[in-house]
This record gives sequence, structure tokens and C-alpha cells, in this order.
Amino acid sequence: MTVHLLCGPDEISREDAVRDLVSGARLPSDFADVNTSRFDATSYTPDSFRFACEAMPFLAECRVVICRGVVASLSAREARAATRRSAKSAADEDSSADQVVTRPTKGKRGAAAAASPPKSPEQALADYLPDIPVSTMVIFVEDEAPVSATALGTAFTRPGMVTCNYPIPEGAGLERWMRTRAQEYAGPGAPPSGAITAEATRLLASYVGTDMRLASNEIRKLVTYAGPGRAVEARDVELLSPQTTATAKIWELSQAILDGQRSRAATRLAQLLDASEMRPEQVISSLRSAITQHLSVHELEQQGQPDATIARDLRMQPFAVKMVRVRASRLGERALVYLHRRTLEADLSLKTGRQSPRLAIELLVVELSARAVQAMQLQAQRRG
Repeated sequence: MTVHLLCGPDEISREDAVRDLVSGARLPSDFADVNTSRFDATSYTPDSFRFACEAMPFLAECRVVICRGVVASLSAREARAATRRSAKSAADEDSSADQVVTRPTKGKRGAAAAASPPKSPEQALADYLPDIPVSTMVIFVEDEAPVSATALGTAFTRPGMVTCNYPIPEGAGLERWMRTRAQEYAGPGAPPSGAITAEATRLLASYVGTDMRLASNEIRKLVTYAGPGRAVEARDVELLSPQTTATAKIWELSQAILDGQRSRAATRLAQLLDASEMRPEQVISSLRSAITQHLSVHELEQQGQPDATIARDLRMQPFAVKMVRVRASRLGERALVYLHRRTLEADLSLKTGRQSPRLAIELLVVELSARAVQAMQLQAQRRG
């Protein structure tokens, strides 16, 4: 059989791949548990893993061994050990500066001292992978692929090893992922045109962001509600996932404000307050979160972090990171800090009752939009 490494942040697609591989092994239903072994970072040991791999299949063609998070655990352990060895080596060099150098002792004791140290658990696993019996299929499930320069990173590039990466889909890719998922959940009862409309897909995508498990759960709920023969529509998303509409409108409102589009921002604010259950206090809190997100992206971008890393650290869609990064660059850090401080002050003003909530949020939106225009003009002058 083959050793599979399934890695990447799209855990839903990863689990689908695990099920497909196990199904392809054709284990008899009565003996599936007997022929399946599972390990995680706490239960894995080299001996137990080897025993599971080398056990003979029981009334089946093969055995299946599934390891979750084992590679990451071993790699982290090896990294910590390397750090300790480096520190010990530096300390030994310092302490040996004043010592007399002696010749190594000859004989059996000297030979034993010169013997190579025992393998690390990471190296032991890397060396054992090619020796796994053909009657066993091993599946490693990881959030990230091991670093290529490490022992396991090299081992998974050898013949007989299959690596599949499952990144978070973005943009059109995310919408295709949702349509495919809806089609699978709808099954034979899906309408010919698809189980979810394009408008409903876009609305739901704006809500779930990078949370693929939430996306899968929402799609299953929506498909079940729509029933056989009917596609999920935008009104279904608004009915069953009321946060979607509010989240999308908050995103549009924050975009309009930070782009300096005062009229569009005022329109979006009115729609948000009139057509949803969000209170002004919640809108201000959401605006503050959006501005904080821009500050975080700007800071990581200044540190030289690529969009993919920023998306992973902040749990954002990569396409959203690009939009936020460009907008934050147009505004500049000082303007973003000012906008963030003003939302805090407005929030305090509401809580102390100095102004009516509706008036406070309307004045805030006008002020922030005007400040954004000034900041973009100033940034353009500096660059020019």
C-alpha cells in the first residue's frame, strides 16, 4: 500500500480524503475496526506504530493506520531537542576553554563513547516509512506539511509517498467549493441547475470567511431546509443565517468608510440599522474590529509577512487580505490609529449616554469617512 500525507488548513476536504482512502481500502464492515489503528500526538510511540503497521490483516486485504498530528508533534519535539543541544554545545565550549585536553581512551569503553547517539523519534519514523509493509496503508493528517529540510520533510518526497495539500479556497474557488458541497448534501434530489444559487453562495461566503467547518455546517442546514428539487436561495441564507446579512453589510460599511465614500457609507449604515436587529453599539464595536483588522494586516505587512501567512495568522481569506492591505497602505498607520481611537471614544459616549445612539453612530460615520479622505490625500502627496 501507500503512505499518504494529507495536510493543509481545509480540514473538511482533508477529512473527505481520509474517508475516501479508507473506503478505497475495502475493509470488511464486520472487521473494519480490527484492521484500523489510530494514533495522535499523545498515543503515538515508535514501537506501537511499528506494531500496528506490521500486524497482519485479519480477514481483509490490508490494514489502515491513521495518524493525526503525529508529524507536527515529532517535528516540534526535534526542534526543542536541537535547541537544547545547541545551548549545551555552546556551554561546553565555554567551559572547556580552561580545561586540559586529554586523548580519548582506547578500548571497549572508548569505542562505546564514540558510538553514534540513538536516533530521534522523528528520524526513526523517517527511516521506517519506506519499510512499511505493502499490506498496510498509512495516512498522516496534518495542519501543515513538514519543513522540507527536516528528516520527515525529506522522507515524504521519496517514491511511494503521496502528499496532498488542502489550502483554504478563496474567491471563485471558495464558491465552487460551496456549490460542490451543496450538491453532495442534496444528492439525487438536487435540481439540474445546482443545489445553491450564485447569489446565495456569495452571501454565505461573505459570512463564513475562512471557517470551512462553519461553511459546511451552514450549507448542510440550508440544503436540508430547501428540500429536494429546490436550490438554496439568498432569502434562505438571510432567514436561517441572519448573521450573514449583518456581517456582509458591516463589511460594506467599513469598506465605504475607509475608502472615504461618505454617501455610500451613510446609505449602508441606514440599511444596517433599519433592516437588521443590530444596535448602534454593536455597529461601532464591529467597525472597531474592522479597523483593528486593517491595523493588524498593516503591521504584519510592514514586517515583511506574505499574504498567505497573514491570512493564516488572522484567519482571513487571502483575497480579503489583499484588499485590506491595499486599503491600509492608502490610509497609513497614523490614520488607522486615529480611526480606532475615535471608535473607542464613540463607544464610551454611547455607554455614558452623552448622545442618542443613532445620532452618535451617524456623526461617527461622517467623521471617519472625512478623515479617511484626508489621510489618503496626505499619503498620495508623500508618495508624489
